[in-house]
Amino acid sequence: MIITAVAVGTRGDVNPLAELGEEMIERGHDFRILTHEAFKPLIEKKGVTFFKLDTDADHVMQYLVAEYKTSMDFMKGMFKLKKENPAFMEQTLSAIKGSDLVMYGTCSAFAYHAAEYLGIPCVRHFYSPMDPTRQYSLYSDEYDSDKVLKSYNGLPTGMNLMTMIALNKWRKSVGLPKWRIGSTYTEMNGRKLLTFYPTSRVMMKPDPAWGEHIHVTGYWYHPEEAEADYNEPEELKAFLEAGDKPIFVAFGKAESEELAELQVRTLKAVKNTGIRAVIQAEQISDADRVNTDRLYFIGAVPYSYIFKKVRAVVHHGGNTTNGLGLRAGLPTLVIPLALDQYFYGRMDNRIGAGPAPLYIRNGLCSVEEIENALKDLVSGIYDKGATDAGERIRREEGVKAAADAIEQYVTGD
Repeated sequence: MIITAVAVGTRGDVNPLAELGEEMIERGHDFRILTHEAFKPLIEKKGVTFFKLDTDADHVMQYLVAEYKTSMDFMKGMFKLKKENPAFMEQTLSAIKGSDLVMYGTCSAFAYHAAEYLGIPCVRHFYSPMDPTRQYSLYSDEYDSDKVLKSYNGLPTGMNLMTMIALNKWRKSVGLPKWRIGSTYTEMNGRKLLTFYPTSRVMMKPDPAWGEHIHVTGYWYHPEEAEADYNEPEELKAFLEAGDKPIFVAFGKAESEELAELQVRTLKAVKNTGIRAVIQAEQISDADRVNTDRLYFIGAVPYSYIFKKVRAVVHHGGNTTNGLGLRAGLPTLVIPLALDQYFYGRMDNRIGAGPAPLYIRNGLCSVEEIENALKDLVSGIYDKGATDAGERIRREEGVKAAADAIEQYVTGD
């Protein structure tokens, strides 16, 4: 079986696909990923075939994360990326030709159209809820109600409108019918598309109304593999052994003036609390990046390694990072930039694994707000919730579950 995944996004979007690819290759299949050049080493390290999509990973981070405020910002970002690579459909067709299955996510739905043209079945994968349910939503702070279900109503319309603008000219050029407001991404040729949520059932309980084609599998990663190649710096080792367990603050690679200010405020808040901390924040100035007996600044580090050494974590709330922290049983404070991150921050709080998220979409949180949240984080009231979540997550085998479902979907066995 030949499977080609198409990914437009950050490392958090691509890495799970590489993990799944490694599993599929071990089962005797051929797995390929079409994505940004920046992720070629990550992909090829797993033995997966890399195909280049001419988009800039830093621009994806800028347009779809750092500059994100509203759904219109997301649409503008996608059209900026389209303009930067006018040949993206030709590259997609070339990459998926000969495949038995094509996988795509939220920002790579254009692959559906290339697959439809070539007559190749598709698989959808999302890192946050996209299929309507009463249980939870990106677009509502409530749970288990008809209001939650109704919050999904505008999603297919928005996706279809963007598709009509971006792809109907291409669809006409290859003889496909126009995409319409009433068109659907959930099936092809009358068959429901296999759909994956590579997250934990602790975060997203499956809705029985969805049907058997939708799977919440557990996370797609093998954290021990990332840790095995890491050489612990002696300075870091000395810091970790010199006092109480620190917290870990990780703000990823998204950059903007607002996020730089957030990192400055968070550093001030950490200092004010006196909490020991390992900090990964690239926009803090060199003058402020000074190691002390309370603070240690770090660059790249496998989260699976550092999460074993700390008492709690602070991050933006990406699906994989959030999952790794909970898997380690760590209380978690999320300071989200976008809807999916806010969703995971809310779910962490709902299961008793961390404080309510400090969402910065409508305004940057103050030093005092961050300080209070940090004190709450390490107060001990979230320890049991995080520990219980970790025990459940460690029992899940997300990569295996996804691979089994793919084989069954293609062969019908």
